[in-house]
Amino acid sequence: MINLKNIFITSLVLLIGCSSNTKNNDNQTETGSEDSVGIIGDAIGPTHINGDTGTASVDTASVDTGTADTASADTGTVDTDSGSSIHGGNPAPVTWTDCNQWPGSHPCDFSLVDQYGDTFTLYDNYDTVMVLDFSTMWCIVCKNIAPLVQPHQDTYGPRGFLWVTVLIEDSTGNDPDETDIQAWATAYGIVDSPVLAGNRADFVDLTGMDGYPITAWPTLVVIDRGMVLTNGLNGWNEDTIMGWVEDAL
Repeated sequence: MINLKNIFITSLVLLIGCSSNTKNNDNQTETGSEDSVGIIGDAIGPTHINGDTGTASVDTASVDTGTADTASADTGTVDTDSGSSIHGGNPAPVTWTDCNQWPGSHPCDFSLVDQYGDTFTLYDNYDTVMVLDFSTMWCIVCKNIAPLVQPHQDTYGPRGFLWVTVLIEDSTGNDPDETDIQAWATAYGIVDSPVLAGNRADFVDLTGMDGYPITAWPTLVVIDRGMVLTNGLNGWNEDTIMGWVEDAL
């Protein structure tokens, strides 16, 4: 039997993504290109962790090293009458303690507050196909993807699908807060899809054990109905991601 933890998809995909190098929180300057085009790395898999150093590698072609712009977000308010009706309600029959963030495994559970002030818990969405979209507010590509979230949710939602946006950094490279996720949801018309405030400490771990092996922004993973992480991509390719969703549905 093929071990998915050792062998995974190796075909390269042409992607557009942002470097995982982030703003320096002391002076708010970029240490990497925000706008990169090239081979950002193929699907997430153990082969993308350098065995010698334990660090992940990513091949980016720098295009613009200017300062990152802030999210072109309307800071209007979100209708707080919605909320948990868009997620949860179907807890997993098992709480997996043997978990990690590699394809073929059960991802570890987490809980975060969404744009409506409700708690999103991963394992409460069992039997739902999910995309976890790890983005930052300063990443241009992430902002280009954001307007696609609600249309994809409208298309696939009735079939048991949920797009989950996890913002890892705000526009200045710090942890996002409730105001940030509300602004993001409002600016990009995200109504029926949770937008969550995450952080690097809890969600980025290149070993894939205590977080996700994120080497570029955005990073997206697909979780199937059985709460198994089936595929992941450092970067963005709409056909690839939505193809994986179709397969899971």
